[in-house]
Amino acid sequence: LRAKADLEERLGGLRGELDGYLGGDYGVKMEDKQAYKEWQESHRPFHWFVEFYGIMKQGGFDVIIGNPPYVEYSKVKKDRKKGYAIKNYTTTPCGNLYAFVVERGFRLLQSNGWKSMIIPNSAYCTDRSSPIQKLFHRHRRIGWVSMYGIFPAKLFDGAHQRLAIYIVQKRLYQSALHLEDLHPPLYASRYYRWLEQFRLHLFGVVEYADVTRISFPNSIPRIHCKIEKRIWEKLTQFSILGRQLGSNRDSCTIYFHNAPLYWIRAMNFVPYFWNERDGKKISTQLKPLYLATILDAAAVCATLNSSLFYWWYVIISDCRHVNLREIQNFPIGLAQMDDAIKHRLSALTNELMVDLKRHSQRKERNQKTTGLVVYDGFYPRHSKPIMDKIDCVLAKHYRFTTEELDFIINYYIKLRMGLGGRKE
Repeated sequence: LRAKADLEERLGGLRGELDGYLGGDYGVKMEDKQAYKEWQESHRPFHWFVEFYGIMKQGGFDVIIGNPPYVEYSKVKKDRKKGYAIKNYTTTPCGNLYAFVVERGFRLLQSNGWKSMIIPNSAYCTDRSSPIQKLFHRHRRIGWVSMYGIFPAKLFDGAHQRLAIYIVQKRLYQSALHLEDLHPPLYASRYYRWLEQFRLHLFGVVEYADVTRISFPNSIPRIHCKIEKRIWEKLTQFSILGRQLGSNRDSCTIYFHNAPLYWIRAMNFVPYFWNERDGKKISTQLKPLYLATILDAAAVCATLNSSLFYWWYVIISDCRHVNLREIQNFPIGLAQMDDAIKHRLSALTNELMVDLKRHSQRKERNQKTTGLVVYDGFYPRHSKPIMDKIDCVLAKHYRFTTEELDFIINYYIKLRMGLGGRKE
């Protein structure tokens, strides 16, 4: 008991000393007793080495699991009274508290220890989350990442958040020169979507595929079968679309809607959009792309509407927005594409645009900021037969097998065609 009391006394002294150093980082000095006391009460500093002395002295925790808060850092910083600020975190640019918790977790984990957390899906598929991905890859000896959507059902009731669950073993840094450490194993699942009644069985059917050597900037591709690997390998032999995109507004222009669900909508016309505040205008969710020729613009328009591009979008994006990075990095190979294929895609673009307009509906809704909004709603599932023709043409361009083409045409087919009781 005496030894225990002595240890607690020494740890208490260490706690006070560390509080002083930490307070200094926040601009609060111990000499200013009132301000220092207020800072201690508001910040409630916590020192892992003190509170878990035995564990941290041994190198850290064996296992860490968690579900950190998904809160924007900017919202926390608004509370100037508390003066909350993150210091010396590589994940600060991620701008969310969950990223800081993940980073802290790696610091607290001992070598060969295991760690698992539930975090937003965007951690593994957005440029903003690049620091957390670098952290994950740097510390990983082996890892698994599974990813989950929110339509038609959510992983947790009340949590409207696309989620990822990672399991990782921390590497031994003294073995960093070993060959296996240059490409530590990484396994990823597909992007799971399911009906509500199947949620209880979901984790029992999750499967992983080896994606160790399949890379995309700031994403872990959700490739889960051999067919997808073959499609990826064939695609990436071609030049990316970004090399053909321009910034000249006098060029040939097409548009894409940046907030899809089951369909990527690209058009060679501007859909009707009007609101009470601004009048007739282009929707803010409609983004332009500029191509050098009418033929190239039509070929790109057709490609963006294809099931092939939808597959590409699902495996590398946040599955919430179509960003320029997904479009610019799509390996379309325009310079390698035969003119006959371009002309066929151009004809199918014209056919598709007519069909989209034919099935469109003029709709209304009210928004707090702009008042009444009137716009044209589109229902691409009615035009799926035309999109299938587009995918058949693209299959010739990429030299897909019949099996690979069949996989693309039927990708998430039930959900996309409305068999899951979902909205368009």
